[in-house]
Amino acid sequence: MAQARGQVLLIVVVVPLLILAMVLTATVVYQEEIRGGRLIKDAERSQALLRLEIAEASSTLHAQIDGLSDNRELAEAMAAGNAGTLERLVAPIFAHMRDQHNISHLYFTRPDRSPLLRLDGTGKSGQVVDRLTLYDTAESAGSSDGLDLNAFGVVTLRVTVVWRDTSGKLIGFVEIGRDIAPLIDEVHRVMGLDILLLVKKELLDRDRWEEGERQSGAQGSWDELANAVSVARTLPTIPTAIGLMLEDGQPSMTGGITIVGVGKRSLAMSVHPLLDLEKKPIGDVVLLRDVTDTSRSMTRSLALLVLFATVLIIAGALRCRWLLAMEKPANAPPTV
Repeated sequence: MAQARGQVLLIVVVVPLLILAMVLTATVVYQEEIRGGRLIKDAERSQALLRLEIAEASSTLHAQIDGLSDNRELAEAMAAGNAGTLERLVAPIFAHMRDQHNISHLYFTRPDRSPLLRLDGTGKSGQVVDRLTLYDTAESAGSSDGLDLNAFGVVTLRVTVVWRDTSGKLIGFVEIGRDIAPLIDEVHRVMGLDILLLVKKELLDRDRWEEGERQSGAQGSWDELANAVSVARTLPTIPTAIGLMLEDGQPSMTGGITIVGVGKRSLAMSVHPLLDLEKKPIGDVVLLRDVTDTSRSMTRSLALLVLFATVLIIAGALRCRWLLAMEKPANAPPTV
């Protein structure tokens, strides 16, 4: 009898503990897979790939400027401050660079930092960064490069290089830039992630931004988000749930992973700061991956777990019932 009761007690205690351990293990594995596993690695790889794309594009821009600097006629027009001759010589070169290398603008600036000639492929000039400071940086370091935000909300990869004549005399500065939206599209194609490039509204003028959207034929809306606008993205619209999470600015959204339900889909979101030439935050880079299949797989696994646990409970109950039935005759009163 004591042995039977011991087995009953063991079943009653161990089975629930076993079920609890299995549930906890499955939960830990799920959280690790979603938050600490492949998704974080994908976000890191996407960030690295975007930095690589920007670095390669920067090298291409430097090569384009080197080609201009080696042109003797351009150097003479630059040194003489002759904007008409400079434009005549460089206009066909710029048209080729614009069509073949997505160059958005090419600026020539005098040694005193006053503009000499500006060629713009989109008609959207008007930078809001402190350009005099950047020219000082270029003169001291030979060049400066990084991301630049203009008044129309266009984020451009920009390279500024000091131009000196053969004697080493400063004759001016050359600045060349390209829109980084195609770089975003390339990361999307390689990594399979959707990307949002957001810029703070406080840095922009609404009328000029909307004018830039009309010029480029983009479909962005100033009111889509409360505190930022989308200046580049790989999806047609920002899902409402994603927009709300971005507006909340939760502490977890600083490089970690947040899972957001969007209709019947589950999206893993990672947010990183967007820094300009002066390393100041001007917005966010938002990475999104569809993890619906992973979530559904986990749901199926949990369903199987529940089913297995149910079988264990039923088996345990039947075992207890059998043991108690075996114990009953031993305690029954003697028959007359």
